[in-house]
Amino acid sequence: MDIDLIGAGPRGLVAAERLIEWQRQTKQYDHLNLTFIDPYGIGGRVWPVGQPHELLMNTNPDYITLFTDESVQMEGPIVKGPNLYEWAHKQAPAFLFGHQLPNRADLLNEAAALVHNGYASRSLFGAYQRWFYNYLQQRLPDSVSLTLKKEQVVSIRHIEDTHRYLLKTGAHRFQTDAVIMALGHYEDELTDEQQALLNFADENDLHYTAPTQPQEYNFTDLKAGENIILRGLGLSFFDAITMLTQGRGGHFNQAQDGELTYHPSGIEPHIIAGSRRGFPLRAKGRNEKGYGELDQPHFLTPDWFSHYQSTGSLIGSRFIEQVHHEAEYVYYQRLLALKYPQVDADEFLREFVAAKEPSAIVFRSPIVESDYLNWNQLLNPAEFVANSDKPETMADYLQTDVEAALLGTKTGPLTSALEMFRDLRDVVRKVVDNQLLRPEDYRNTFLGQFNNENSYLSVGPPETRIAELRALIQSGIVTLLGPSMMAEADTQTHQFATWSKMKPEERYEASWLIEARLPSVSASHTLNPLIQNLIKEGLGRPERVTMEDGSTFEPGGVDVDMSRNELIDSNGQHRTGLYFWGVPTEGRHWFTTASPRPGVNDNLLRTADATVADLFHTFTSVQ
Repeated sequence: MDIDLIGAGPRGLVAAERLIEWQRQTKQYDHLNLTFIDPYGIGGRVWPVGQPHELLMNTNPDYITLFTDESVQMEGPIVKGPNLYEWAHKQAPAFLFGHQLPNRADLLNEAAALVHNGYASRSLFGAYQRWFYNYLQQRLPDSVSLTLKKEQVVSIRHIEDTHRYLLKTGAHRFQTDAVIMALGHYEDELTDEQQALLNFADENDLHYTAPTQPQEYNFTDLKAGENIILRGLGLSFFDAITMLTQGRGGHFNQAQDGELTYHPSGIEPHIIAGSRRGFPLRAKGRNEKGYGELDQPHFLTPDWFSHYQSTGSLIGSRFIEQVHHEAEYVYYQRLLALKYPQVDADEFLREFVAAKEPSAIVFRSPIVESDYLNWNQLLNPAEFVANSDKPETMADYLQTDVEAALLGTKTGPLTSALEMFRDLRDVVRKVVDNQLLRPEDYRNTFLGQFNNENSYLSVGPPETRIAELRALIQSGIVTLLGPSMMAEADTQTHQFATWSKMKPEERYEASWLIEARLPSVSASHTLNPLIQNLIKEGLGRPERVTMEDGSTFEPGGVDVDMSRNELIDSNGQHRTGLYFWGVPTEGRHWFTTASPRPGVNDNLLRTADATVADLFHTFTSVQ
């Protein structure tokens, strides 16, 4: 039995582990030949060990694993192993010392100093994945082989006579019985605006970077003190400013009161950045939760799901309202413990859950209005923070964000409330997977409003990055524009220009413009040659959702069977032996970018085992 795994990042590695352990348990095949195919090698494009070591993960190392555990509801065998934090202190020293990896000295120092609930470098997670691949090699029974090809698959063709598949890379062709594709983000065709900006850059000897992986930004030719425009204030923005400051030799000092001061190396550029909202993502809260610990839902309960599955479509606004109530429940639970000990919290929370309008319970409580959880203020800070382009104003805002995050995910009211968006991820996936939302609400409310809220409030950087941004703004290295950032090619100055719509008179010019965000997921517009080939040959298709008026729209992802992750071909049929999961299915699935987390019945681990289970049940007689 030959199985090829396209993509050697976390998903591919977990799938390989499941294949090996299923074969160890069942001994189903005389021989199982597993082949990883990834041009970037183990870790894939996102997790190379040699990327800038100053780039951090935005998830605690205690929350990162590649191993199953007793919480995972699956058919296959449970095989436990160390999470990233445990590995750093147990297996990492010997592995790192025994292998000639990039950043080895830095990784050894980092592993020794890594603390619970801290943040590991992306390089260290890449090294963990390298170790995991070695671990898999050592776990192989005699009936299994595991190899790696550093190539890119550009096409797959079904061989009718043998029911096998022919894979083609730039250099080789080979046949296989089944394929598990675990691809990541890939560049898209340029929009008209992006193409115009790129053409302008070429004509005027400027530098323009379309959405891509931030660790691949090339700032080699950017001079000290030169202006650079970053469009976007998300995670890619934080990566960029980190590489342009700490990556160029600058450092931060922390005073006794926690205040950070930036000490420049003298070779930093001047960074001008902004976005439509004009405010960076909210900081991740200081983690206080233990292994497998989640706040449980009180509104999006099994009974709630049963009601909507039996009665029909769920209205989008009602869904978001319920998610808000879940966050509010946690917020007021923590708030009462912190500031209102005279209030009977248990009675308050019981009434809050039972009320037709939970806000009424808050209004008639002793909680003062300034302590209410104000969604409009959270999501639209520009309406409440005037002159956010002023360094002192933004510094105050960022300081408040840091202080809230440092209160912790079991103590801080706001931090705990925003953490609820993360704790609810599997619940939200059930809404998507069971297609409870009406098509119009799925497109407009879920993919629009809810995804925007979730991204802004719950997937931000560590609070240290927010504190660092504050220091960089105060030092003058970073200038944040006000809301409604604009950027254009200025044909008079032959430079890129940027400004805020709020203050159009304050324009900045630069020779550099970076789209500081990842490419969107779009099966119809991706430049990934394999996905393009699958669609062209009819082995796959973009997902399309039919609206009530008969029109259709594409959420972005490749269409797959929801339970088995088999590709759906152009005729709507399952393609036996072609499994496809991960980022390019975003839209069909939801929030496909997270790495596996131990102790929480993790969705990625469940999906990997279910995919392998289907493969073993389907291919029962291949030798």
